[in-house]
Amino acid sequence: MTTAPHGTDRERLEDVTHVLHGPEGSGGWRNLLYVLYVVGLLTGIYGFTVLRGVVVVLDLPARGWGLGVTDRVGALVLVSLVVLVVALVVLAHLAGRRRGPITPALPWLDHVATAPVDRALVLRDAWLLPATGTVAGCTLVGTVLGAAVWGGGAAGPAAALVGLGAGAAGSLALVLAWLAGQLVADPVAAVRPVAAVRRTLRPGAALRALGIEGLRTHSARSSRLGGAALAGDPRAARLEAAAPVRRGRHLALRSRGPVRTLVSRDLLGMRRQPLLPVGGLLLLAVGGAALGAVVGAGVRNVVPAALAALALHVGTGLLSEGLRLQGDTLGSPRLLGGSVTREALAHGVLPFLALLVVGLPAAVALALPASAAEGLVAALALVGVGVVVLAGQWLAAFRVRPPTLVFVAESGPALLVAWLLLPLVLSASAGAAVTRLVQVAPGAPVAGAWAAAVAAVPWLLARRSLRRAAGAHRD
Repeated sequence: MTTAPHGTDRERLEDVTHVLHGPEGSGGWRNLLYVLYVVGLLTGIYGFTVLRGVVVVLDLPARGWGLGVTDRVGALVLVSLVVLVVALVVLAHLAGRRRGPITPALPWLDHVATAPVDRALVLRDAWLLPATGTVAGCTLVGTVLGAAVWGGGAAGPAAALVGLGAGAAGSLALVLAWLAGQLVADPVAAVRPVAAVRRTLRPGAALRALGIEGLRTHSARSSRLGGAALAGDPRAARLEAAAPVRRGRHLALRSRGPVRTLVSRDLLGMRRQPLLPVGGLLLLAVGGAALGAVVGAGVRNVVPAALAALALHVGTGLLSEGLRLQGDTLGSPRLLGGSVTREALAHGVLPFLALLVVGLPAAVALALPASAAEGLVAALALVGVGVVVLAGQWLAAFRVRPPTLVFVAESGPALLVAWLLLPLVLSASAGAAVTRLVQVAPGAPVAGAWAAAVAAVPWLLARRSLRRAAGAHRD
């Protein structure tokens, strides 16, 4: 591409910006700074206070646990944070292949990026705005986490510095991996992942390597994802975000009866998307181990149990693609016959078996050193929480239209977020309640009865959600 001298490029770009947005510019940086200001206030006031309160209530020093780097628990937490950052970097790279960080508006791409102007200048703001927001936001969150651990007395002042460094380094690696994913997917750049990572160390060269067609694809996909988020349509968002299936295309599904065929179909789907079962099983192991540790240590606070239930919910969700597919196709004829309830139960076989095979041993292994009774309580808690989590997956898969109040300008966004997070909140709350009731029950039969009673409420809501979704598709 032929370009004019650098100074002329900058002047041309300033003229275009002046024509489009006036003398004050587009306002993108002002909006970003305001968002960071609000996030900083909320995180510093509410986030720090709540997290510090959680650390104080847990009272880790009284339990013999320290979060210093030289402590056993602190070293384990630090290693877990490193593993988490690495996993997020890998996910950011994979997400960048579908929707990268550089997504300017389509008219800007068509009329400005195609002009004989240095593409690094044309795409500079489109890159710096998301990169700056991600780095600043993650650094702020990491600092607040470290400061909360320090303020709660679980570690020294080094915790705040570790949080600051981990947030800054992790967020920088995150945005570079995100950009590298977009470079790999771009048809003009056409570089391998390792070469793309090296090129992102020179962002100017990375921006110049991006082609117009690839930028148009990512920008259009970003607009559709934004529309799906505003409309509260998870199905449209999943269809846009899902990567094309390239593995296991030669495998065929055979008929094995109404139920076994659906279970086989879910297994085939996991084989074609291997990252989903790997991530799901890993989260189930982590959630089961956390639940067993809560029961074995006799922790009475419900927050750790709620976090364990959240991990189980997300892990189970990665294995519940069959349920989501049924929710998306409720209006279509059921080729295998039977009721929608039986089909939904069949799609729940795979995630529930994964809970029993992976989560249950992890929970029992962490609780068994305390006593055999605690191991049994952990097993009952895991089964009870697993039943609640599966009910949450039904609620997430069988949604009807969001309430009309989400389209109100003042309170709509907050209500839409609450509506989308309802299954997650229900799983965390009911899971924490199941764990707490099982801990205080006098024996295994009573504990099982309490767990069944608490789990019955989410399942009533899940059954009602399925019926409403099926009825809405028939109307």
